[in-house]
Amino acid sequence: MLQALGNIGEFVGAIGVVVSLVYLARQMIHNTASVRAASYNSMVENSIRLLEHAFRDSEFAEFLARAERDPGSLTGAERVRWDSYMTAVFRHFGNMQYAHRVGTLDRQMWESYRATLKDGLTTESWAEWFRQHRHLFSSGLGDQVDAVLAEIESEKALVDHT
Repeated sequence: MLQALGNIGEFVGAIGVVVSLVYLARQMIHNTASVRAASYNSMVENSIRLLEHAFRDSEFAEFLARAERDPGSLTGAERVRWDSYMTAVFRHFGNMQYAHRVGTLDRQMWESYRATLKDGLTTESWAEWFRQHRHLFSSGLGDQVDAVLAEIESEKALVDHT
């Protein structure tokens, strides 16, 4: 009789462990989704912060247009501003690339951010700035920029041949 009670106790304990594991797995799935949502929200907020200066401050928008058109014409102070802005922009894209690599940014969202990166890199001043400052960023971002620049060149070559 005592052995039967012991067996029942073991069985109930095993069921308790299984129920606990199922609960823990559900919590981890929920927490993972929450972490991904919070991470994505943070990335969007950072994107908006980078863009906000240009759409709220006409002086900055004019500076940015001039810097993108002819970075060689910038004063010393403007050069610091341009370097700081571009560092922030490429850090942002590096963060996106990393988030995609580790799985906190899904493929569809990464592709939209990559398209934005590609759009920026069609501006020669962006591409040249990155080439000169590549050493400041991760090799993953460098590889991504190389791939985007190769795509841009390939697309230009196709247009030139038509």
